[in-house]
Amino acid sequence: AGGGGELRRCEVAVGSGLALAGAVLAATHALDAPHFLKIFWQDLAYSWEQKRASVLDTDRVEYRCWSTDIDRNGHMNNAKFLRVLNYARRSFWTRNGGWHFVGSRAPPTNMVVTASTIRYRREIKCWTVYAVATRLLHWDGPNFYLEHRFESLKDGFVLAICFVKYRLVSDDKASAAEVLGCLDSAVRDWSPSPAPELAAWISFDELSSKALRPQGRS
Repeated sequence: AGGGGELRRCEVAVGSGLALAGAVLAATHALDAPHFLKIFWQDLAYSWEQKRASVLDTDRVEYRCWSTDIDRNGHMNNAKFLRVLNYARRSFWTRNGGWHFVGSRAPPTNMVVTASTIRYRREIKCWTVYAVATRLLHWDGPNFYLEHRFESLKDGFVLAICFVKYRLVSDDKASAAEVLGCLDSAVRDWSPSPAPELAAWISFDELSSKALRPQGRS
């Protein structure tokens, strides 16, 4: 009887272990649990920080290129750059209060990425620690324009640079200036003029959108 009981306990333990392993695999591959856990811990860490005074302040965060980030060339995969930028933007908007303000606003409001363009200038090897500097460059209508720079910690070289267009989505058609003015009174009535390269990128985005519209629609 004793041996049978011990066997049953072993079977239960093995079954529980397999169930746990299955749940972990499902959460990792079906729900992308690592992504949501990273967001959770990042938000928790920043919740203890004092809100930044200006929305024009640069947000700088260090990351590491892990073995799960590389491709067959031994450097960070192109798509991983864009994934890292999800965390960098979250950091930027959390630390200046933008994410909380938009999330608590009535009517319900959201910010969504509608365009991004990235240039790769130097590879990031496995295990390398690098920084991502994020700053707000310009805004118009419901749109925010951000710049991300991947920076080498050794010499400050810009490893990659990315422009991102964010769009406010709300039933009352809130403007970027309205939201930013609530976060930082210093920018309530103005927006920095876009640099030539950003102005050209905004123009490209508008021309691309126009080209993809059905004929007869403005």
